[in-house]
Amino acid sequence: MHIGFIDSGVGGLSIYQHVKARVSAHYTYMMDNKYLPYGEKSELFIQQRLYQLSAYLIEQGVELIVIACNTATTQAVDYLRQHFSIPFVGVVPAIKPAAALSEGKAFSVLATPATCNSEYLRGLIQKFAPQHEVIKIGSSELVRLAEDKVWFHSDVSQQVADILAVSPIPAGPGHVVVLGCTHFPFLDAEIKAALSGETILLDTGAAIAARVSQLVASDCVGDLLGDTFISSRELLAVQVERLAELGFDQHHCWPMPLTT
Repeated sequence: MHIGFIDSGVGGLSIYQHVKARVSAHYTYMMDNKYLPYGEKSELFIQQRLYQLSAYLIEQGVELIVIACNTATTQAVDYLRQHFSIPFVGVVPAIKPAAALSEGKAFSVLATPATCNSEYLRGLIQKFAPQHEVIKIGSSELVRLAEDKVWFHSDVSQQVADILAVSPIPAGPGHVVVLGCTHFPFLDAEIKAALSGETILLDTGAAIAARVSQLVASDCVGDLLGDTFISSRELLAVQVERLAELGFDQHHCWPMPLTT
């Protein structure tokens, strides 16, 4: 089984780690860092770019694609399912479990600006939390901080604290915060420290792993090629070295720009 992942940065690795721990397969991770972050792009751009990347991965033999990005999922997963026959697994903010955990109280969604403003998110809230106050906070800077932490082991705690200090997220105990961007689980310690140790953070990594497991054959096994990491922009030498620590045996760059 060959499973592909798409994200504009390393956020999707938070999903990849969950899925890899549960499903034995060959993985190819496509990081579209040429256009990082997706949260600042238009819906049309994301649809066209995800179509291009999906077609390329399918040419490489990928049989299932995880859109490991909330923004790309909310803007493009339905479009992709209309144009390709392989399964696509998307990542959407955990609104339903947040509504259940908050027990009628307000909860927050911390995501990219594009996800916060998407019709998809509005639909999820209307369906699963119509009576709740949902506080939406969009931040592209947190995406960049997660990238710095993952790639360079940077200490970003103060920057995260500064961003959240001026956000409308309540700091009271038991407040539920949906991590509506796959980058943000990499900042869970910093987010909790900035808000409250009793803040409840929700992400969808385990749920996506369960869904992928349902879709693939239970006896599938990975091949001997190891996992492949593809970037759309050349990586720094330190980033290439970091890939081995992140679980990848192979790396190459596919610098094809979006053409319309």
